[in-house]
Amino acid sequence: MLRNSKRPELAVLAIFLIVSLGAWAVWVQHWKAQVARRDEMYALYALASGGDRDSVRRLAEYPSPEALSLLEKLAQDRSAFPEGRLEAINILGAKPRIDASTLAPLLWIDQPFLIRRAVAKVFKERGCSVDCISETLAALHAIWAGQPTLEVQATALIPSPTADAQENLVYFHKQTEEDYFVLLNSNPCLTRKTLQTKYGSDSEFFDKIRMKVGRC
Repeated sequence: MLRNSKRPELAVLAIFLIVSLGAWAVWVQHWKAQVARRDEMYALYALASGGDRDSVRRLAEYPSPEALSLLEKLAQDRSAFPEGRLEAINILGAKPRIDASTLAPLLWIDQPFLIRRAVAKVFKERGCSVDCISETLAALHAIWAGQPTLEVQATALIPSPTADAQENLVYFHKQTEEDYFVLLNSNPCLTRKTLQTKYGSDSEFFDKIRMKVGRC
């Protein structure tokens, strides 16, 4: 009788062990797959940061928040080749919802000209929100205060810059300001509000911007 009473208990224990081992095996397989995907994504990031646009596009195909974070990191990565950064910016800018807080800082004057232009293009097409307007005004304020853009700093390191280099600087400066004012005029109400809040005490800058921005 005692042996017979223990048989159901042993059967339950055996089933529990089998189910537990099965669940463990499934978890291990899932964990290994996650690790493999993560390794693949970081390998693609390494290639993408070296300027391989195809690797950027392949990275964007992963339906993972970590893949999106890597794309944002690549767009901001100063050590990455510009080709990879530009592709990342284009992909991020084409998403249904863009993260302005990620892209707007790339309008700043210490970013390469091509990066600034690519980000400006995204905001021209998708709209210039609070972060975009704020960064654009800050960049213009810095330029008019005499702070050099990245290309000006680079040219200053050349002992005897050529006439072409000087012409390029003029073009970069002109195009940068044009891009900034297109952004500001894309949302004149927000521009005027931000201008008043942040630069109301700087009358010279305030007046210059107000004259070039359309009415609300």
